Amino acid sequence: MPIIDSTSDKYTILLVSEPSMTINALISCLDKKIKGTVALVKKQEIGDKLATSSGLVLVDIGAFEVDVISYFKRILAPFSEQHIFALFNAHDLSAKELASWPFITGVFRKEDDLEHLCHGIEKMLSGEYWLPRQKLAELIHYYQKNNNNVIDYSKLYLTNREQQILRKLVTSASNNEIADSLFVSAHTVKSHLYNIFKKINVKNRVQAVFWAKNNLSVVGLDYQD
Repeated sequence: MPIIDSTSDKYTILLVSEPSMTINALISCLDKKIKGTVALVKKQEIGDKLATSSGLVLVDIGAFEVDVISYFKRILAPFSEQHIFALFNAHDLSAKELASWPFITGVFRKEDDLEHLCHGIEKMLSGEYWLPRQKLAELIHYYQKNNNNVIDYSKLYLTNREQQILRKLVTSASNNEIADSLFVSAHTVKSHLYNIFKKINVKNRVQAVFWAKNNLSVVGLDYQD
């Protein structure tokens, strides 16, 4: 999870899409609703825009063909520590399709209204995931069936604080809730989660929860459902 301070006065939202009256109207509405700036990013601009900014990126997968979507998966992944990514205008994605976007932290459907979109953006900027509960369950089940994550436990060492945060993570606590319970800042929680993800070789929060439920006892941690 990238370290972005959602408490600042302004943040940047990049909407990767094709220009249209609908998209222009959406950008205008978002500008009035959120405490940040919203900018349209075209396919050919995406690399330069991501390299020179930090914020939340909405990828309009309803606006592009399959080959372009595959291109986005490749070009966006290196920026996963700099930006928060969400899929926009998504149809009924399968768990396999969602898993092919391991750096995605949110999904917005075509039928979601503006209030839902704005609320989800705020949640993601505070360190939470924004996925329908059913999709989360399907995604965890998919990881259970396709778990190829190999960990050398003899070299794995989680600090006491990282262990505490990992325990909180499996209870579905948000970053702010974890921060409040441990009397630290949300920024500190994000930093610890970043280190945890690197150590246990996972790419996102869902994978971390699955890993914790299957491996905490192996590394000497006590996990309770």
